[in-house]
Amino acid sequence: MHSNRLLTLSQEGITDYPLVSRSRGTKSFRDLLVSFFRSLVNVMHETEIMYKDSDLMENITRWVASMSSSTLRPFRHTATTVVLAMETALVEVAKKLDDRVTKMTQQGESEKARKGKNKEKLAAIQRNLDEANKNRETCQGMIRDFFDTVFVHRYRDIDPKIRTECVDALGAWIWLLPSIFMQPEYLRYLGWMLSDTVAATRHEVLKQLGRIFKRDADKLGHFIDRFRERLVEMATKDLDVGVRVVAISVIETLKSTGMLEPNEIDAIGKLIFDSELRVRKAVVDFFAGCVNDSIESKVEDMGGDDAIDEIFGEDQEDEYYAPRRDWISIKCLAEILAVYDNQFEDEQPTEPPRPLDIAVDLYSAATPDTRISMATQVLYEKIDHIRNWEILAGYLLYDHTTNTSSSKSKARSNETALKDAVAPEGREEAILLEMLCSAVKLSLSHSAEVKKKPRLETDAQEETGVNLATVIPKLLKKFGAEPSTATLVLRLEHSLDLDVFQQLHQDSTTYTRLLDEVCTQFNRHVDRSVISEAAQSLLHARQYEELAELADSRIWVLWENVINSLRNFDKSGELSMRGDLDAELLADLINVLMKISKLAAISDCVDVLSAASQDEDSSSPAIEILARIVHRGKIATVDEELDDLEDEAVAYAIKGCHFYFMWKVRSFTLAVQSGATIPGSEVDHLNVLRKTYQTNLISTLSSRGTNDDLRLFSTGALCDLHVLFSALRKTLELTTPNASQKYPALEPLFEEIPPALVTAELIEIFDSAERAYARRAKKTLNEPADDEDPLDDDDDEFEDDAGDEGGGELTRDERLGRELKAERALCELASKYVLAILGGMLDASGPSAGRLRKRMRRNANKLGTSFKEIVGFLDEEKLAERIARGTAGKGKKKRSRKPAASGEKEREKKKSEEVVVEDDSDDEEEAENPVEEGTDEDLRRRELLEEERVDDDVAETPPPPAGDGDEDSVLGD
Repeated sequence: MHSNRLLTLSQEGITDYPLVSRSRGTKSFRDLLVSFFRSLVNVMHETEIMYKDSDLMENITRWVASMSSSTLRPFRHTATTVVLAMETALVEVAKKLDDRVTKMTQQGESEKARKGKNKEKLAAIQRNLDEANKNRETCQGMIRDFFDTVFVHRYRDIDPKIRTECVDALGAWIWLLPSIFMQPEYLRYLGWMLSDTVAATRHEVLKQLGRIFKRDADKLGHFIDRFRERLVEMATKDLDVGVRVVAISVIETLKSTGMLEPNEIDAIGKLIFDSELRVRKAVVDFFAGCVNDSIESKVEDMGGDDAIDEIFGEDQEDEYYAPRRDWISIKCLAEILAVYDNQFEDEQPTEPPRPLDIAVDLYSAATPDTRISMATQVLYEKIDHIRNWEILAGYLLYDHTTNTSSSKSKARSNETALKDAVAPEGREEAILLEMLCSAVKLSLSHSAEVKKKPRLETDAQEETGVNLATVIPKLLKKFGAEPSTATLVLRLEHSLDLDVFQQLHQDSTTYTRLLDEVCTQFNRHVDRSVISEAAQSLLHARQYEELAELADSRIWVLWENVINSLRNFDKSGELSMRGDLDAELLADLINVLMKISKLAAISDCVDVLSAASQDEDSSSPAIEILARIVHRGKIATVDEELDDLEDEAVAYAIKGCHFYFMWKVRSFTLAVQSGATIPGSEVDHLNVLRKTYQTNLISTLSSRGTNDDLRLFSTGALCDLHVLFSALRKTLELTTPNASQKYPALEPLFEEIPPALVTAELIEIFDSAERAYARRAKKTLNEPADDEDPLDDDDDEFEDDAGDEGGGELTRDERLGRELKAERALCELASKYVLAILGGMLDASGPSAGRLRKRMRRNANKLGTSFKEIVGFLDEEKLAERIARGTAGKGKKKRSRKPAASGEKEREKKKSEEVVVEDDSDDEEEAENPVEEGTDEDLRRRELLEEERVDDDVAETPPPPAGDGDEDSVLGD
């Protein structure tokens, strides 16, 4: 009957039962169940029924043991919980009996030792002792039976909840009754369950081991030796962060007892660089302990505390730039971090990004969050001399070289001892500089939070800002020669609160000296990181009204230098021709163009780039030179040695031109909003320049058969150019009645991207980007519609990538990196297209109008959330809803830290609605005679270039290079 009922229940498939139910009525079920059976065992012990009526306990044991092996999970789980509760109660009883046996044994020995022995009392004690030993054996037998019949089967149950309860119970038994359970035959189960597949179970094992090790680690040497490697592996490699955190605390206990090998200490110490913040916080005490051990060892090597006092004397609280005892701690910290950083780099080497990737904005030149900076974030609160960044600065500024000409031998001896003890070596200075940057940032951010609180003095914060501004030039003079260290020092300026210098006019000279040093670094270096940090410092200064004029005067000098350098190149040859410069000269040109693009990003560059020169050899405005350099992107023959350098130069030229157009459009926008007149000659000149720049961009992207970095970048730049003018058109329509009559000269600027370019190039570029990401992410694309071009099976451009992946040469991180790069390239290209389409500058007219929009929607749901959201803006209904929400104040707006032109244009682009432009282009028949693909004639036949025409009213453009008659049509009208 009972078996039939169990069969019926098992067929019903019960999944919810009191032990796991979340309903209110069952919350206390576990506690009641456990307390009942524990109380039952205690009552049976106290009334001695457990020892006198063996049948009762045997029946209970058989009943719950058989139920614990049921195939029905609710019965098995509940029975196991009952057995574990009874076993815990039996362990407590056994502990009481052990205490009773120990006490009676002592009483018997005391009675025997007395001169006048009381035989009756001694006999009574012996009887009680024998009875207690007998009860103890009975109890131990029950403990063993429960363990053998239930635990050894259920600790590996398929249900992780049951396994976790077994671990919890075993840990309690070891803790309560170490005389029995702290034996290898029981401990091994904890060791085996360290490899459980469920994180919660592993977490519970570590929790139990942690408290056991704190009390009895010295008694568990064999167990620790056997499973220590697994514990270290869990701390360093476990997939669950919570498990890693607990494992680190267990390892820290082992370190305090001296039971870790040096390589294991290093493996845990390196977790201070871990990407998980919880892991770094968990290991900070362990790491600080390693530093303290190193400090003690170094002090010993230097002769002890007395010798230290003789070398350093007494530390003065505010004397940070003289030798002090804290420098030993700094040296030890730097040594350990340098060792761990080198080991980390050997295990997981990081290759710097290609310069071309930086030029086309795939990667940032500045990488503030490094291993050292992440470690500093958690060490800041733990180590005093990191929190007090002035001590770090004093150590770095001190001259650690030994002065052998000292007149006193004792002074020379102390100086030598000091150098040997605390002088930095290798990368230690760079590491400490990076720590200084992070410490200053954290210190000033904390000060800023305090400053927001009312009625608190801000003198300390102002003093900190002035002190930092004084320290940075000194650090630049010492470390400015090396790009790696100069970058770190320049980064310090970004943390300055420049409000201090606006309020304290008498300290403006301090900041003036700092700006001069920043400009010196900008001039002397060609490293992209240094230039990026220096430009960011200048932009930081321009954001404050009181300091903007000070910064602009320095920026103007920098402009003069780079423009003169550009003109020197212009004098040496025709910069529009690819391949006429060797690698060294090309690198120098790249450096000049990079600096121009950085300066154009932080200050209005219209005047300086539009100014003509009096020099006959290079009289063209600098912006025209930049536009001509863009033509170097047109590739005719492949040169593996120079192609990347050529493309990098073109990318920076495109950036310079783009910022020029941004600032120019901003000036037109301000004029339109104020109702000012815009000279027609100025507009005509800008239109000629726009056409030249557009033509060269089209030549660049059309001459390339695959989607390389520059092709994608120039395609995006072409869209950006037209989006800028669409934003100007939108402003004109919103602010000026009868705009076409008041500003008729602006109309040519609103020209749409040639419709023929969509079918000839832009769709194909999008196809390639889409397939590249789909291949990387292993996603399947939808089949094209009947009226669309079929999928191209020619995947030659991906052969190398596929070979790398198939050959297994790429690591998991490398494959993920390439996938992310492909996704970013696709999403960025799609976003450029969407903005241009919404601005009415792309896919709005011609016989194939709407074709690109339709093509982009084909795989909108196949290529990830980011791509889906971008393409979703092409849905007119959803776009209208988003615009309405934005108008109502519910939309999210992000202010750009770039110049105002950039911020205003981006906001206008996002809010622009689709505007259809009249189709003023005439369809032309293609010539039957074949022409070489990518040539000017081929581009003209595909309507990607305009026919040659002469316009006497526009400004004269530079003559074409000699010997190339077709070049004139590509460079401009």
